[in-house]
Amino acid sequence: MTIIRLCLIIILLPSLAQAAELSIFAASSLTEALREVTQAYQTRYPADNIVLHFAGSQSLATQIEQGAPADLFISANTSAMERLQKNGLVEKPRPLLHNRLVLVAQPELKDRLSSIRDLSQNNLLLVIGNRQVPIGSYTRQLFANLSADPAYGAELINRIDQNVVSEENKVKAIVAKLLLGEVDAGIVYQSDLHSATAQRLLTIPLPAQHNPLATYPVAMTVGRRADCDKLLAFLFSPEAQQHFARHGFLNGGVE
Repeated sequence: MTIIRLCLIIILLPSLAQAAELSIFAASSLTEALREVTQAYQTRYPADNIVLHFAGSQSLATQIEQGAPADLFISANTSAMERLQKNGLVEKPRPLLHNRLVLVAQPELKDRLSSIRDLSQNNLLLVIGNRQVPIGSYTRQLFANLSADPAYGAELINRIDQNVVSEENKVKAIVAKLLLGEVDAGIVYQSDLHSATAQRLLTIPLPAQHNPLATYPVAMTVGRRADCDKLLAFLFSPEAQQHFARHGFLNGGVE
């Protein structure tokens, strides 16, 4: 029996040597899509083990600064990535995906809400992202763009701002408040509306010329594991990009 076990170990040694455990730190808005993508990767490379860590981009950047063992970092904005690059903690980032903002509301408000202008109505409860996290930063950029356009103006945006009753640290918390009926409307990513549950909400397009393009850069960390190159290449593959597209993300090359 001992000889048989020894033979099995010798046979398995090459595959064990090729196995890798790779850690991806990724923005929480990527949760469902990235899980699907990494499942596809592990189907192709079953010896590899992918460990996913999801949180806000700023929080993940802080964890990496504090020595968290990440191999890849995917941020929902460029500022968190630039911070790490400036400190020499990541290699050169590349745009992996894009996203857009959408206005969502309770279905029963369809006769009351048809454009972003309608968010200025009295007694309307609006939830947005905290300005310190990507979804909040993009929302504030949207407001600034609208405020600078005479067709909308600063007065309208100020009235909308007065209806903000909550600023969340995660976009999923915005969706949760809407699904629980705690608020009337919210601003989220278009990728957040691809679940069967979220599709119950009313979707209202935002003015395209003022809707900021959310960029998701990816970078390998300094000191990454060797097999990280293979994983990074897979994220840009047509197979992976098809999975991302099914969840509402745009290819990183789309402007």
